[in-house]
Amino acid sequence: MSFALIFLALILAVCGYFYLQLTQSSSPPPAAAPKAVGGGGGERRATPAAAPAAKKSKEVVVLFGSQTGTAEMFAKTLAREAVKLGVPAQACDVEFYDVNKLEDESLAIMVCATYGEGEPTDSMKNFHDWIMDDCRMVGEELSKVKFAVFGLGDRQYKYFCEEGIVMDRRLEELGAERIYGVGCGDSGNGQLEEEFDEWRRDLWPAVGRALNITLKANVEEPVEPQCRMKYWEEEEAPLAFPKTASVLEPTQRLPLWVPIVRNEELLKDKTRSTRLVEFNIKDTIISYQAGDHLGILPHNPDALIDEYLKILNVTPEEAGRTFSLQDAKTLKNVFPARVSVRTALKWYIDLAGIPKKSTLRAFAHCCTDPTQKEELLKVLRVNPESQKEYTKLCQKLRNIHGFLRKFDSAKVPLSFFLELMPRISPRYFSISSDLLLTSDIVGATVAHVEGGLCTTMLRDMKDGDRLPVFIRKSTFHLPLRAKNRPIIMIGPGTGVAPFVGFIKRRQVWKEKGNELGKAILFFGCRNKKEDYIYEDLFNEAVKNGILSDVDVAFSREQTTKVYVQHRIKARAKEVWEILNEGGNLYICGDAKHMAKDVEVELINLVKEHGKMDETAAKAYLKKMETEERFLKDVWSSS
Repeated sequence: MSFALIFLALILAVCGYFYLQLTQSSSPPPAAAPKAVGGGGGERRATPAAAPAAKKSKEVVVLFGSQTGTAEMFAKTLAREAVKLGVPAQACDVEFYDVNKLEDESLAIMVCATYGEGEPTDSMKNFHDWIMDDCRMVGEELSKVKFAVFGLGDRQYKYFCEEGIVMDRRLEELGAERIYGVGCGDSGNGQLEEEFDEWRRDLWPAVGRALNITLKANVEEPVEPQCRMKYWEEEEAPLAFPKTASVLEPTQRLPLWVPIVRNEELLKDKTRSTRLVEFNIKDTIISYQAGDHLGILPHNPDALIDEYLKILNVTPEEAGRTFSLQDAKTLKNVFPARVSVRTALKWYIDLAGIPKKSTLRAFAHCCTDPTQKEELLKVLRVNPESQKEYTKLCQKLRNIHGFLRKFDSAKVPLSFFLELMPRISPRYFSISSDLLLTSDIVGATVAHVEGGLCTTMLRDMKDGDRLPVFIRKSTFHLPLRAKNRPIIMIGPGTGVAPFVGFIKRRQVWKEKGNELGKAILFFGCRNKKEDYIYEDLFNEAVKNGILSDVDVAFSREQTTKVYVQHRIKARAKEVWEILNEGGNLYICGDAKHMAKDVEVELINLVKEHGKMDETAAKAYLKKMETEERFLKDVWSSS
């Protein structure tokens, strides 16, 4: 080939190259990716067919849904332990977790508490609704995710660890691979932390196999601090919990600070105390109805705070300094506000509660005396002998302060103490008022518990004292669209609290000309002269036709004790007629004894008067639950 032809070929090749670049640069951009489509509290991403697969997260995510803070503590314990074993991990509250990331996680560990009768916790509700939505793709949505679940519950309730069991089953339904069996911890037997320790002991080998990594030796290494204190020259925030904006419903994080306007003793028995505590909510956005719960954020007493300041070697000057406890990674304040050390100990830190093993394990490494360090670590290990010794120590020492006194070489830095100590959790009380009758008042019936943080605080408060409160909505309500439906209410002691609110709502309905259905209240107390609370209200309600009858079981006015279940048995035919007519049945009070005993009697009367066997009778009550005609507001006293 001649030189001229070769030169011409080169010229054409170069021109062709530049033409191709020019046409590509001026061509229209590719079509936009489809927008996300909604579904059940979260969004599922629509990915173009040609798009590359998302990168799998290298971090293990430990998701928690907590009501009192225990699930959060367990999740953070797992995350810290994972890091020590060489597994990158991060704990995250499901309330703030981006659900769209779940399908890209390599391994998700869930720690979730169950609230009441099988319900998700407040922080878990949105995640629960998202994952249970019918639009989720069964068998494939989470097919690349591995998981493990630990549930917290109380066997005194009918649906023990329901949320953990539901999450475990649902993750498998969506295609995720279970690497380790679901764990269930019982808070009602005092062994919750021990059951968690047993579960997590064999979790880590399963994690190593699932991620195909070699774990570091599981030695009792010190916990690395993840927070730091930063002091500020400014004055502390005026409120320990910022108050909600006037247009927003109050929440646990942004409560409403309201004054007490009534704090009245209801018992004539001076050895006990049950009080009606009412708060002024005039000109606030709070909305509620009888049967909802009033959440109260309690605080520690000053004398207890002084004891801790002393043992932590915090001077009065330092206790008064404004600070923030910052996450070392994000620099965000982990507390609700910039406050003084004393205020933080008062409102945020659970100083009086039973010591947590994870906290004590961390504090053990602060011991300067090797003998004390080994002695403390020994009682915290997972074996029967250590557990027995730990239980004895807890009974004797009672709280973290007692342990720090005994193991006095533990010099715990203040920032480390604030980071590792459990937080004060809100206390919930059934509301015994109704917004329709008293629009400027919300009230609760509070039985004082010896040593109880919140009930002791409330007992000693005066009119005008302000507290942070919020409302927790429930389903324990009157049938608003069927005011003429007959109802049966069963609530001994302070279990009568929501029914006081029911009476007040029915009073308003009657005054407005509504036809009311039959209403029988079964109430129980010890003695008519000592603890028959709200007697005048009940009698007036019967007189005015708001209640059909009040049937009271006085347990100690005769040689044989009589409880509400005995009164139900005595009127079994009448109760059955109300149920069979489509009436509503409500139980409020102690879950361990009263609620179970009442339910046994209900099954018996359904068997007898409904002509059913036991299986059919139980199914009958279960159907009532499904139809929201059998409603329970029960709690554990342990």
